[in-house]
Amino acid sequence: FSDLSVLGDFKTNEDYLPFLHSLQQGAENTVTGMLNVSVCGGNTADTEYEFLTGNTMAFLPQGSIPYQQYIKSRTPSLAGYLKSLGYATYAQHPYQASGWNRDKVYPLLGFDNLDFMEDYSDVSYVRNYISDASDMEHIIETYEKNKASGKPAFIFNVTMQNHGGYTDTYMNLTNDIQSQYASEPLNQYLTLIHKTDQALENLIDYFSKVDDRTIIVFFGDHQPSDTVAAPILAMNGMQWNALDEEQQKLRYQVPYVIWANYDI
Repeated sequence: FSDLSVLGDFKTNEDYLPFLHSLQQGAENTVTGMLNVSVCGGNTADTEYEFLTGNTMAFLPQGSIPYQQYIKSRTPSLAGYLKSLGYATYAQHPYQASGWNRDKVYPLLGFDNLDFMEDYSDVSYVRNYISDASDMEHIIETYEKNKASGKPAFIFNVTMQNHGGYTDTYMNLTNDIQSQYASEPLNQYLTLIHKTDQALENLIDYFSKVDDRTIIVFFGDHQPSDTVAAPILAMNGMQWNALDEEQQKLRYQVPYVIWANYDI
């Protein structure tokens, strides 16, 4: 997930992130901004690692994946800390448990409850992946089931709907968002994040009506591949494989939102 307007201006037939953009206009009890992540085009697990542990990839060998190489024992994290405060901890990802060793790593980070694709029911699909709409509905179901425990919940969720690549065509996806470029990979990507935007709006709408104090932290893991970004870069005077340092930085920026259903 990302907002490619950080690379430069481009036109579309309609706003591809209308809800996110509305939050960025100063929505009540909402903080927005941009993150600088350590990966581009893939390796979501590195962004997870940095968010959950507070550690930086800058101290690790280039190209490494901590989930695969370094987390072999209990590791301090946001999950473990909140668990020590009495929170129920949930890690959720609507795809294969073995991806990036998540099924082994999440317990070492302090997560007691793990949900992977086989734990999702009555789901809809976008392309070949469980939709973000179904994924975020699962968050709501988790919250409702957890209420019986009397514990607050920390639910960490990594979506799957928008995973690359973006060059194939699908019977269950029409590229409703059309950019000014004749680039179907870009149009498919924009269509996918538009669906994410709608799912996020539904999630926030639900939690705006519950009594429990709730904070939703939503952020992109990384920008898509060069295939998707190249037309925008080219239109703004940049070549995807010859970016200078300042231009390269733009490829590592993604949006974040911190929203609460109470006065912050």
